[in-house]
Amino acid sequence: MSDVSVVGPAWLDDHRDEVAVVDVRDENSYESVGHVPGAVNVPYEAIRDPTSGTAGHLPTPAEFAGLCAEAGIDEETPIVAYDDGPGVYAARLLLTAAALGHEGELYLLDGGYDDWSDSYETETGPVEGDEAASYDADEPGSPVVGRERVETAVDEDETVLVDTRSAAEYDSAHIPGAVQLGWEDLVADGSLKDREEIRRMLADRGLDADREIVLYCNTARRLSHTYAVLSELGYESVYAYEGSLTDWIREESDDWSPEGLEQQVREYADEGFEALVDAHGDGVLDRLKLIGLYHQKQRGYFMLRTKVPGGNLTAEQARVIGEVADEFATAPEEYGGAEQNAEFGDAYLDITDRQDIQMHWIELEDVPEIWDRYDEVGLTTMQACGNSVRNVVACPVSGLDPEEELDAQSVADRVTERFLGDEHYANLPRKFKVSVTGCHENCARAEINDLGLLPARKDGRVGFNAKIGGGLSDGPRIARDLDLFVEPDQVVDLVEAAADFFIDHGSYLDTAVNRLRFLVAEMGVETVREEIEARASFEFESAGEGLTERYRGDHVGVHEQADGNRYVGLNVPVGRMGGAEFARLADLAEQYGNGEVRVTLNQNAVLPGVAPDEVEQLREDPVVKRYSPDPGPFTRGVLACTGKEYCTYGIINTKNRAVRWARELDEWYEQEYDGPADPDAIRMHLSGCSASCAQPQIADIGLRGEDRRTIEGSEPAVDVGLGGDLGRERFIDWIVGSHPTADLPDAVRRVLDAYAADTEDEPFSVWVEQTPRERLFDLVTDRAESTATPTEADD
Repeated sequence: MSDVSVVGPAWLDDHRDEVAVVDVRDENSYESVGHVPGAVNVPYEAIRDPTSGTAGHLPTPAEFAGLCAEAGIDEETPIVAYDDGPGVYAARLLLTAAALGHEGELYLLDGGYDDWSDSYETETGPVEGDEAASYDADEPGSPVVGRERVETAVDEDETVLVDTRSAAEYDSAHIPGAVQLGWEDLVADGSLKDREEIRRMLADRGLDADREIVLYCNTARRLSHTYAVLSELGYESVYAYEGSLTDWIREESDDWSPEGLEQQVREYADEGFEALVDAHGDGVLDRLKLIGLYHQKQRGYFMLRTKVPGGNLTAEQARVIGEVADEFATAPEEYGGAEQNAEFGDAYLDITDRQDIQMHWIELEDVPEIWDRYDEVGLTTMQACGNSVRNVVACPVSGLDPEEELDAQSVADRVTERFLGDEHYANLPRKFKVSVTGCHENCARAEINDLGLLPARKDGRVGFNAKIGGGLSDGPRIARDLDLFVEPDQVVDLVEAAADFFIDHGSYLDTAVNRLRFLVAEMGVETVREEIEARASFEFESAGEGLTERYRGDHVGVHEQADGNRYVGLNVPVGRMGGAEFARLADLAEQYGNGEVRVTLNQNAVLPGVAPDEVEQLREDPVVKRYSPDPGPFTRGVLACTGKEYCTYGIINTKNRAVRWARELDEWYEQEYDGPADPDAIRMHLSGCSASCAQPQIADIGLRGEDRRTIEGSEPAVDVGLGGDLGRERFIDWIVGSHPTADLPDAVRRVLDAYAADTEDEPFSVWVEQTPRERLFDLVTDRAESTATPTEADD
């Protein structure tokens, strides 16, 4: 192995004229805080390959040679590297140099700049370095090893795998057979512990100097420090797994193959759920999400999610979906059978706010038959769930809107076809959501998608402007402008390049903060744009003139199409309707419409192509009457997720509760409310937990389930937020935490009465923004009677 020696500030002071001193901190710290006199600055972030591999991977030989040459370092120059403290970042530079064939001696400054500055002089500002040098870097080699070497180590006794992360991280996930030795265990107060104490720690773990050792962490950064320490102690056979645990997890097995998972389900269908789990462990349930099977809280039963790109179904497809729900989405007697749900009965389906269709109570034994029926009409459940490119959402009236700039449906279809079944994109760091719309009304909600495309014009061409990094749940973000115009035939390449970037730089380990939006926030949108362009096959150009004029909440009602016919938007409160009723929509589509049924992002349904003189006759159908195109404003605006009824994360029940609230509030609104001009809809979104599946952050009234402690025990409650408005790119303000659900309708009435008293025509979100938070809290809680607690404001 290439030796690294650990030296102290006194040694460096004696040898400063004999070595190149490299400061790997950021430019601001180097120039403003101070640095070792004469040190050159090579920021840590520059010591990685910007176009491949997980963040932290080695730079190319050419890139590293360029960094060294610019700093006046040739391949025989002795290097002393330091950072702010123990040296984990500096050690990464030294390991990189060793792997790329540096011939000079390598030293790590123990204690870094902090220890140096305690005893020796420093200077600020840039350093006039030596003239640029010539540097010849080799292709990566020892001490860096790849996955094959690690796989061999797992199966043999001669080599020891060492996990250099914390004990908690090790307990969460580690490579089989590895021993844990956290790099921080080797330091105290910013410097190395006594060498003999470290030797005892190594001996306790069986890490003798004559054994071959392979180090890993998450992304090959922290292991670099341990490599330097072992080198200092005379260990001669120490290697670094460059891909580390991120690479190991991502490439772990073929179990993430959509086709392989489908085969597993078909193989075990006759034997049933328990046979599958016995053979493959409970972990298989998580992998089955990739093929649209989500294990619900009732053991042995699944939620089945069907992808509907752009929300567009043929009548034949809609009929099959309805028939499958009617036949297979039925609760067993032990869970209530046909009377399992007091509001909706049994054999129903749910339209989601991403234009998917879900159904519950699906048994493994029935899945192959469902898939076979789907195959006959071109439906799929593949990659409807899981960490993959999810269902592509689009304007649900693409091709119908008389004012649209271009038809987004064909784009959604092409993106879907590109990724469907592709193993490379079947195990992303996390889910990847894409929206595309060609209309003026942003009804596909680009701002809350990982990648959103909105209509634009540039140099006489009509295409899309791109936004990136939007999303809700914890840490909501409005998508950032990517300053990019793409033509329709470039969209697939763009999505592929963005997904490749996410694979290379996203974390496969920390699921709480590994959505693309956090990566965009961390790296900056300009850097992200550069990274994606490096992976795309076309040259990027700046954004065009945006053509979005407004945000449209839904497509309920009767509307004129470009061809003079009508599309009839049916209101399906909380998206739930009977399977037989959905099949009936297929009949109506064939009888009155153009043979299509479309589903929307507001959990509703649309029947396109109805002749103007047949609209009234269509309205007389019992299903159309039940899901009226003329609902009250609360019924029209209510959305709800699955909730506690089936979801393991749900804290409260949602669908039934939200429908009852909407009916009650509609009655009050019609009889008593006297406010500003009647809105088409009052958007009230209820999520059963903090995961935001019902998108409460963009609602007028956003609600998420909580469990509220009382003297008697607990009661269902909701966090209450007000004033979301996607048209103004504004998320709600969370006003009250854990408010009793029993008071929610009254709380809404109090808020809207105050709104009516304060303004005649001001948008609700503007009123919320301008109203003091304390007053909003008082209105929600009816303070004299409430023990609810206010939440902190969103930053």
